[in-house]
Amino acid sequence: MTEELNIRRGVSEDISELVRLYDETVEHLESHVNYPGWKKGVYPGRDAAEEGVETGTLYVAETKGRIIGSIILNGKQEAAYNGVSWGVEAEPEEVMVIHTFLVHPDFRKSGAGKFLMEFAEVQALREGKKTIRLDVYEKNEPAVRLYERQGYRYVATVDLGLGSWGLPWFKLYERTAEECLNGVLSRISPLSAGAMELASLTWSHVAKPLYSLGILEEDVIKIAGISETQHVDIGNRALIIMCSDNGIVEEGVTQTGQEVTAVVTENMTDGNSSVCLMADRAGVDVFPVDIGVSRDLRSGARNPLIRKKLAYGTKNFHKEPAMTRETAVSAIAAGLSVAGELKEKGYRLIATGEMGIGNTTTSSAVAAMLLDRDPAEMTGRGAGLSDEGLMKKVSVIREAVKRYGPECSDAIDVIAHVGGLDLAGLTGVFLGGAVYRIPVLIDGFISGTAALAAAKLAPAARDYMLATHVSAEPAGRLLLDELGLKPFVAAGMCLGEGTGAVASIPLLDMALEVYTKMSTFQDIQIEEYKPLASQRNSGTQ
Repeated sequence: MTEELNIRRGVSEDISELVRLYDETVEHLESHVNYPGWKKGVYPGRDAAEEGVETGTLYVAETKGRIIGSIILNGKQEAAYNGVSWGVEAEPEEVMVIHTFLVHPDFRKSGAGKFLMEFAEVQALREGKKTIRLDVYEKNEPAVRLYERQGYRYVATVDLGLGSWGLPWFKLYERTAEECLNGVLSRISPLSAGAMELASLTWSHVAKPLYSLGILEEDVIKIAGISETQHVDIGNRALIIMCSDNGIVEEGVTQTGQEVTAVVTENMTDGNSSVCLMADRAGVDVFPVDIGVSRDLRSGARNPLIRKKLAYGTKNFHKEPAMTRETAVSAIAAGLSVAGELKEKGYRLIATGEMGIGNTTTSSAVAAMLLDRDPAEMTGRGAGLSDEGLMKKVSVIREAVKRYGPECSDAIDVIAHVGGLDLAGLTGVFLGGAVYRIPVLIDGFISGTAALAAAKLAPAARDYMLATHVSAEPAGRLLLDELGLKPFVAAGMCLGEGTGAVASIPLLDMALEVYTKMSTFQDIQIEEYKPLASQRNSGTQ
């Protein structure tokens, strides 16, 4: 049933149908057990529907053109919420509250309620909320069971002032952003085996030696599995560049100051950077994201800045953790959100890039901790350190690994202690690729570190990643080997910004020209090649 469900924002034309949904639901409750204590024509009614539509906070679940459920997601907290010890401290604008959640009685066991609740989790992450809260009449046992199955934690029982309606006590529940993220990641689905088989079959009929385009053929098949069709289309492609500053720069681990981050990011919005020029040639739209640059930025018109700033840079991890775990989760959610927004706009391929002075230091620290390797193996010269500067960089990272390692239980902890906001945002982009079924291209070392972090959080996410090149940074090959991914090229690139990922896209385009337009053996009346046993057994498909 859920495969046929669509959730969208309600519009004014829906109001009459919403009122009918409300009335029919309450009529059913009144003739059976009125668990929520709702009253027809009072609540929920037209006023709730009109306000929800007007404010853009009402969403409907529909199937075959019929609205069968609805939910309102806003920030309205009852006064009684203020006297409660919530699990997460959050400002009012950081809280999402669920209201007027219902499913038509004819569809109670269809999975629509669970689907709407899962949608609320995604929406909370996309809006950058720290927590979701709700209240439910204490005797509304079906709703209580649903919320608890969905992982909502009981917080308190309060009086909402509805005793005169026979509703004296309400239970309050909460679900944090991190819990929402974990829920979303748990629902990542595998690649479509059927689409991959058909794509592989298509390649086998193309009039050329079998498997002769190597990794390019494999990745076209992989994209078919991601997009669930053998008709592979990457015509609309985007580059997401996560931009932020890193407090570790204070330790002299870079050749330039962090003021460069802001200048280059603004130049990117004007289309004036290396990767922007390359993207123009490759037909890639560029989306710079300010997730933590150390000053406020202007935006050019060419590539408008996406504003997701969570802080004015991270803290110096030589002295204290780079950020809180909560901030790291918010940054990951921001990246996931940008990926989802681009999918909705019709993009079929995402390349990843970054801009942030000091981010080879944060990436080396994160990679060393995730792979449990000596920082000296994972650390390079970045944008051009001297021998003395490289020794200082390795020393700073080694001290941080020794200090924070025992405190880190997962990749989020590692990012929070020694990572950067750009790195966390890119981790979210890779996770978003898996959630929204869109292939994501790994660029170089920094992007690869984010990909590794994403794979540690959700192993299924690595199936949605494509390696493009081997970074010249020392750990470039190690990261790809750990991910089990093979790059298109090894060009000795280490510029960053997404340049390697963008440079690889024309190779994919050329492979797809052969895949979609090349004559088949049948067309030219030549017997097809037969795979050798060594080819069948080598994993080359």
